[in-house]
Amino acid sequence: MRRGDAMLRRFFDWLERETGIVSAWNRFWSQPLPATVGFGQIFGALLLLCLVILFVTGGAMMFYYSPTPEQAYASVQYIEHYLPFGKFIRALHYWAARIIVLLLIIHIVRVFIWGAYKKPRQMIWVTGVLLMLCVIGFGLTGYTLPWDQKAYWGTSVRLKIAEGIPLIGYAVANFLRGGEQLGAVTLMRFYVLHVFVLPILTLVLVVWHIRQVHILGVTPAWVKVGQEDEIPKTQRLHPDQTARIGFGAILLMALLLFLSIKFPAPLEPRANPLDAAYKPHPDFYVLWLHELLKLFPPQLEFIGSFVLPSLLVILLLVVPFIERNPERHPLRRLPALTTGLVILFAIIALNIKGMEALPRPEKLSPLAKRGQELFVELRCYTCHGINDGGGPVGPDLGLGGKRDPKKVEAILRNPGAFNAHTVMPAYDLPPEEMRALVAYIVSIGPNSRMPPIPPVEPEKPPSHFEENWFANHKFEVRKDPASCSDCHKPFFCQACHQNRRPSSHDEQWLKFHFGNAAEQPAMCNACHTPDYCEECHKLMRHDTQWLKGHGVQLVKLGESKQWSGWTMHQLCYHCHTKQSCDECHKGALPESHKAPDFLEKHGELAKAYWKTRASNKTASSTASAFVRRSNQQVCSTCHTKQFCDNCHMGKKPKSHEQPNFVGRGTRDAGRGKSGHALEALKKGAQSCQTCHSQQFCLTCHGTEMPHPKNFVNVHVNEARKDMALCRRCHIWDEPKCKQCHSKRPPSHTPDFRETHPQRVTDGGVSCQVCHGRNACIDCHKLPMPHPSNFVKTHGELAKQRGIKGKDSVWQLQKQLCVNCHADRYCRNCHLPEVSRR
Repeated sequence: MRRGDAMLRRFFDWLERETGIVSAWNRFWSQPLPATVGFGQIFGALLLLCLVILFVTGGAMMFYYSPTPEQAYASVQYIEHYLPFGKFIRALHYWAARIIVLLLIIHIVRVFIWGAYKKPRQMIWVTGVLLMLCVIGFGLTGYTLPWDQKAYWGTSVRLKIAEGIPLIGYAVANFLRGGEQLGAVTLMRFYVLHVFVLPILTLVLVVWHIRQVHILGVTPAWVKVGQEDEIPKTQRLHPDQTARIGFGAILLMALLLFLSIKFPAPLEPRANPLDAAYKPHPDFYVLWLHELLKLFPPQLEFIGSFVLPSLLVILLLVVPFIERNPERHPLRRLPALTTGLVILFAIIALNIKGMEALPRPEKLSPLAKRGQELFVELRCYTCHGINDGGGPVGPDLGLGGKRDPKKVEAILRNPGAFNAHTVMPAYDLPPEEMRALVAYIVSIGPNSRMPPIPPVEPEKPPSHFEENWFANHKFEVRKDPASCSDCHKPFFCQACHQNRRPSSHDEQWLKFHFGNAAEQPAMCNACHTPDYCEECHKLMRHDTQWLKGHGVQLVKLGESKQWSGWTMHQLCYHCHTKQSCDECHKGALPESHKAPDFLEKHGELAKAYWKTRASNKTASSTASAFVRRSNQQVCSTCHTKQFCDNCHMGKKPKSHEQPNFVGRGTRDAGRGKSGHALEALKKGAQSCQTCHSQQFCLTCHGTEMPHPKNFVNVHVNEARKDMALCRRCHIWDEPKCKQCHSKRPPSHTPDFRETHPQRVTDGGVSCQVCHGRNACIDCHKLPMPHPSNFVKTHGELAKQRGIKGKDSVWQLQKQLCVNCHADRYCRNCHLPEVSRR
């Protein structure tokens, strides 16, 4: 033991002779301190501790970080999930970077209030302000390095703000960006600034700052400039002040450890340059700057982004030189203290306002948190996004409002029941896990974010980085179909290929795909799941059961059932020709054709089929068109078009051969109905729709036929639109019309004669519905209502009737006007002149 101590002593003696570092170290720790120095002076040492933590943790991560857009995000994920203690190291770096900003603000405010920046310590203050700028620079450059959504879009926004600086803004932003778009050059330049340029500047400033403090000493509290030596120096840096620093360091480390373990560093989804809807949220130490920008219109934003912050930095740098008051006590330098506190409180107020606009953190129940874990474990994020984060194949779960838990569970268990073409697999989870997953999906709303997504290693095989890999990946599948299934599920391929067939699926593929599938089933499994084939084969597989029922299936599903855009009929003719059917059916009748009355009723069979299609396709207006449709979709299973045309083309049904079928029928029975109307009433409107569409009737009748059930109540409104429509089928003396219209209508009140002119004006030609087109002339002897120029031309009526002389006005009034107007009405204009004469 003594021998070891002697060797160590000789080593330190040699070091002292060669460098003098031992005595310098002892002098540093034995530095005397004023009696007023206390806990308020420990923040500088705590800042140095945070800086050391940042340098150590950042240096550790540098060994595994790759500053390229392709690998940056993956390398951060590797640090988080695979590097031993990597998650803790990154979280410690993250929280130390935020706490150092708070400690720096506290330290600067303490120095300002204590007046410790005054002569002769001006340069200590200046280096402290420069160190503050370096810390902010560390935050802004390190913000970009994870290359996630927040890093990419936050950097983009800040460079856009920098472009608004007059004269130099665009050049600075373009240099940092490395061109017009963010990319590999941007990331590399921010990385160099973060790990090389800023650390060198910081190291130089820290050494200079500590050296100046050591030479000039710690400023005593509240002492006037020039009287520092009057304060007795009763303390030493060690052990008096180091004890306080050690206590503060223990509290700081405990806080950092707690935050790093409890709240890991966040990592958002990988940067997506196409996701322009993403809104980045700034960190707290620059939040006030973003709020300051909102106070200015766009054309003056440079004032908030450059002018005011630059003035603030310049003011901080020159404070020791412009504030010459020798007093350090706050109450004796109120102007400077008031100015500084007003600026500080303004920054705090802007920060608080900005924090109110930040999205609220998502609160999940324990059950929903377990569901969130299942959401990630099942890799639901590969297809479904949450408010623009995640895959684009399925619907974004952050949209669509509140969801029904029962429906969500039903979709998870059987997605094909809601979307026949879905690529989503069915999930048969245990009850507890199903409830948890449903609870999480139901809780997702417009403010939810995509949960942290763990990496999949290796992220991509080497083949995926080859040039033109995407265009040539089909050849990789053909060489070894099972190679894709190591990473991808079958529905992963269908997300792209459900609307695109591979080149192997040509026109002749369907005929031979069974043999190919039997020889190389793995080839099919590369894209299709077993149930994909079963959906088609359970109807189309040519087994014994199919042979018995294939005719019924073709009639029922021939045009409605589709696979990859092909109907069942089209699939049949991919393999079979007309002769294939004739080999069995020639000379043999289907069961439906064996009925004795089939020839008379075969139209009804085609009609029954067509009714199932009427809701999807617009029916034609001719019988021959219906025959063509039936022939193409039903009869063509066995018959050619000419076979049906031999009987149907150019022939009318017997009912249509009546002389009065289209025109109005006889009036002997007082009905006045046409033959086709009687036919429709007798057999029902469906008989017409066998050949004619609803539009066919509207072309002639002008209104819905047959009349709806409530038509009696509303037919007056229809008649007012066009009274001629009723006369096309009805006459006024029909019993059904007389039954109602022979009574006085409710509108004909006792005062109707006096008020009917206004009612006519309001109701238009509604009178003509019952009274006929000439009803007004029969009573009024004049066209009613009066033409617009009647006031000027009504005097011509006397000449037309041969009325002349002084009494012409009176005679005309008695013959015509008295029907509606009293004497005093005409006297308003005409009689005063007569009386004056």
